[in-house]
Amino acid sequence: MITPLKKHSGQRGGLIALLLLAAAISVVWTTHPRGSTTTTTASASARQPAASLPGAVAALTLPPSPPGEPRTMTAIVDDGSPVIATGITSYDETRTSRVGVPVRGWMKKTRATSLGRTVRAGETVGVVYSPEVYLTTASVVSQVRDFRGQAPLDAERLRLLRWGMRQSTLSRIEKTSTPQAALPLIARVSGTVVAEAGLPAQLVEPSTGTIFTITDPAYAWVFVDVPAAHAARLPVGTPARLTIEGIARPVTAKVAHVYRRVEDGMRKVRFDLYSPRRIQPNLPVTAEIPPAAPRP
Repeated sequence: MITPLKKHSGQRGGLIALLLLAAAISVVWTTHPRGSTTTTTASASARQPAASLPGAVAALTLPPSPPGEPRTMTAIVDDGSPVIATGITSYDETRTSRVGVPVRGWMKKTRATSLGRTVRAGETVGVVYSPEVYLTTASVVSQVRDFRGQAPLDAERLRLLRWGMRQSTLSRIEKTSTPQAALPLIARVSGTVVAEAGLPAQLVEPSTGTIFTITDPAYAWVFVDVPAAHAARLPVGTPARLTIEGIARPVTAKVAHVYRRVEDGMRKVRFDLYSPRRIQPNLPVTAEIPPAAPRP
């Protein structure tokens, strides 16, 4: 039951009324729920569709535990668009042979120039006449004649074979006991000579580098840089549309290998490509790769 306040007059009555007003405001303030605006805003943000956020980045609100400010995490949402990647062409290394000289000597090519010529695997494209080769074959002949142990003889034989001497040539040297200074330069694969260095005859040594590059130019490798998150979900065999500089129409190639190394957030992806047209190395390429399927 509410008892009516007695009427007061003067300054005393005004003071009592002011105290009552302050008490009422205090009760209202302490009973009003604070933080409701923040909670409502956070819940609305959590319910907002990811696709509506700029750049397809979704802000997800997690239940606070322990109680406190809401925790957020950022997730990249794939919008289904193809990935555009750039890279370059290269020779198919499984079909490519680079012929150099393993010893110092005088090189003589079998032809004045072989650039553009088709050669067969095992064909001799040049000969190096080397004192080192002569001394090694002489050592083999001596050890066969005056046998002093299998290990040193095999070591000299292996040295000549690593330099590129044919087994049949080595057997003939041992049988006839005739050392030789000639070491053939042999094509290891069949294909076209796409690069040639040096003169028809000149003094050479291992540091001279590659003399002949032989490959099948219809086959090529294409390397492109793909964002690591996308590359991780890109299966081998995925077809892509490649636009190569100098080739009028785009071509289709499949993913052959996804490299594990990550550099600046990117991983290299290799495509194996076949084209009747000869594809030169180091041509700029733009690859249109379909979106990767989501992981189960």
